[in-house]
Amino acid sequence: MQDESAAQCRAYLQAHPEFLLQEPDLLQQLTLPHLGVGSASSLLERQVQRLRDERDRLQRYVATLLRQAQRQTELGRHLGRLAVDLLLAQDRGACVAALRRSLEKDFAVESFVMLTGPQSCLPDAITLEESDWQRLADDREAQAGVQLGEDELRRYFPAAVSLPASLASISVRGPDCSALILLASDDPERYGADMATDLLEQISRLFSAALQRCAGSDRDA
Repeated sequence: MQDESAAQCRAYLQAHPEFLLQEPDLLQQLTLPHLGVGSASSLLERQVQRLRDERDRLQRYVATLLRQAQRQTELGRHLGRLAVDLLLAQDRGACVAALRRSLEKDFAVESFVMLTGPQSCLPDAITLEESDWQRLADDREAQAGVQLGEDELRRYFPAAVSLPASLASISVRGPDCSALILLASDDPERYGADMATDLLEQISRLFSAALQRCAGSDRDA
């Protein structure tokens, strides 16, 4: 019965929000316990506190949206700078140098390595045996949460003080040049499997197009 009476009271007050305004003596008598405190507060004080809490929540939400927008704007500038640098590159070596600068300086990549198959097409890349290359190569342009064995990690990142905690990959596809770029981080969450790969895919397309454009000049040289 108590639950039923409480439900009826709640329904009545919801249907008649002016009721307490019409009963100022009752409104003055109403007190509600402070959460975690032994004193009591008026209904009005509790309502004001709820409004303040909601205001603070909305302010935090807006601040988060603004930070995300600023971050997207910053990433857009970095991509634009990389695109210009790749357009100015005259050969594959210059393309690799432009990508290296962008990953290290703009995108704050802690460590990365370039892998190619037996027909190596990139300077400073690690050339893999055909079996290893076929196992690692993937049709997808980018992937996060890449899993490799300890021996492979030590081979690809020999200078690392500790083994990378998370990996992402960027596939490079061209008519006469295929490669895989591994990005590594000590942060296990940076390249987690649930990470969006849109940015990595854009880098893949820019770098692949630049390498294809420079292929002719490399052959002529």
